[in-house]
Amino acid sequence: MNNPIIGRLKKLYKHKAKWARKNNFQAYRLYDKDIPDFPYVVDIYKNKCLIHFRGNQEIDAKKNHYPILEESIIEVTGISKTDIHYLERSVQTDVSSYMKSQSGEVNFNIEEGDLSFQIKFNTSVDTGIFIDHRPLRQKLRKELNEETKVLNLFSHTGCFSVACAKAGATVTSVDLSNTYLAWSKENFALNAIEESLHRFIKADVLQYVETSTENGLFDIVILDPPTYSQSKSMEKSLDIQRDHRELVKGALKLVKPLGKVYLSTYLRDFKLHQEIVDYCKVKDLTKWSIPEDFRDAKIHKLFEIMK
Repeated sequence: MNNPIIGRLKKLYKHKAKWARKNNFQAYRLYDKDIPDFPYVVDIYKNKCLIHFRGNQEIDAKKNHYPILEESIIEVTGISKTDIHYLERSVQTDVSSYMKSQSGEVNFNIEEGDLSFQIKFNTSVDTGIFIDHRPLRQKLRKELNEETKVLNLFSHTGCFSVACAKAGATVTSVDLSNTYLAWSKENFALNAIEESLHRFIKADVLQYVETSTENGLFDIVILDPPTYSQSKSMEKSLDIQRDHRELVKGALKLVKPLGKVYLSTYLRDFKLHQEIVDYCKVKDLTKWSIPEDFRDAKIHKLFEIMK
């Protein structure tokens, strides 16, 4: 049977695996819908693999190309079938959900340079790390020091917080989820970072930036919000396009005169509010921030914003 995917995977794996080993990046993107007939995203996590389906269910499901992809990954990478995990996105009305192909939870750790992170498979689409944000994490790890104060809003599992704290910075992590805050503390412990020197705050970020009295305290504020979020614990829903002006203005109050706000979003048609463009110093870091293992140059957008 003709197998068009295996040649592509061999070429990608030869280059990317070598590059990842050289930099000690144990999580990287191997394949990103390179061939239209194989609309999948394949990420390597050390000795495991995570596959996301990114095609049209009605059209692509009939082709049944997943078994060919799986067999090719096993042959090319040597990863066992039991270590290949698959997530399929299904659309139900206007809500995206994910169907898991395997049961149970797999927990393990990966390294990214000299940073370590706890990864979880099969709990949800969320593995605990956004590997496309690797360039910014590495930048923060290299550039910050003991005098830097960082505020990480929508801190998730604390990957940015870990990078900053590992550089010596004092970090305040804010998230509405107790699960994520606990996960962040686990990542701090994994990196031998003293938790008591940093703060972990459970809060609605929109409320936090509006009510915080820590004006001018931070050198850096990281804003990496979800595209959309709604929770019983929130006063109102979060829509990044609608609400980013309020978030950025609130964040700018909290930074020192020469402080920086890093704003990242996965909303592909996102546009900065004209008020921010007109009255702030803005650098579009998107092109720089897309890691070289990603074929999708629009995976996210990143801006550096100053007063």
